[in-house]
Amino acid sequence: MESPSQRGLGARIDRFAESLQGRIQDFLLNIETRGTAPSDRHGAVYYATIAYPVIRSVLQRLNLQPDDTFIDVGCGKGRVLCLAARMQVARVIGVEYSPDLARMAERNLALLRGKLAPAEVAVTPAEEFDYSSATALYFFNPFEAEILDLVLGKMHADRGAKPLRLAFVMESPAQEAVFRKHQWLVRADHWVTSAGHTCSIYRNRSS
Repeated sequence: MESPSQRGLGARIDRFAESLQGRIQDFLLNIETRGTAPSDRHGAVYYATIAYPVIRSVLQRLNLQPDDTFIDVGCGKGRVLCLAARMQVARVIGVEYSPDLARMAERNLALLRGKLAPAEVAVTPAEEFDYSSATALYFFNPFEAEILDLVLGKMHADRGAKPLRLAFVMESPAQEAVFRKHQWLVRADHWVTSAGHTCSIYRNRSS
C-alpha cells in the first residue's frame, strides 16, 4: 500500500510527464499552447490546456468527416484547433472571447505543420457566434452553466434540426443539468479519462 508521500510523488511525476509530452508535441507541430491564462469575464473559466492524447481520443469519438465544419468553443491558444486542422474536414473555426488568446491561436494556426483544412478564429462571445454551419463542436469546460445555457440555446436557434454533435470535456454536475434541460440534445457517449476528466458526446435528436 502506497504512503501519502509516495502518492504525492507519483502525482508529481505524472504531471511532469504530461508537461514534457505537451512540450514535445508543441515542438513537433511548431506551435506554443502551454500554460494558463486568467479570464476577466463573469462566468468564463480560465484558460488551460488538456493533454494531447485526451484531445485525440475525443476527436476520434466525434468521428470527424470531410464535410464537417468543426468548431472549438473557447479555443484559447488553439491546441485543439491545430489538431483538427490536420484532419480531413471542410473547415475549422475557433470561437474565443479574449483577443489576446485569439491572436495566439491565429499565430499557431499560421505556423502549424501539416495543416490540411482551412482554419480561422472568431473573436466573439460564444453566445453571440453564428452556429448555422456547425456540424461538430468541442468544449473544454470554457464557461459555467449560465453561459452554457445561452450557448446551447443559440446553437439550437441557428441549427434547428440539422445534424449536429458536440463533445464536452470536464463536464460538471451543473453543466450536465443544463444539457438535460436542452432536450433537443441527447447524450450518445460518456466516459472518464485516465486523468479523471469526465467527457460526453451529445447529438441532436434528429442525427
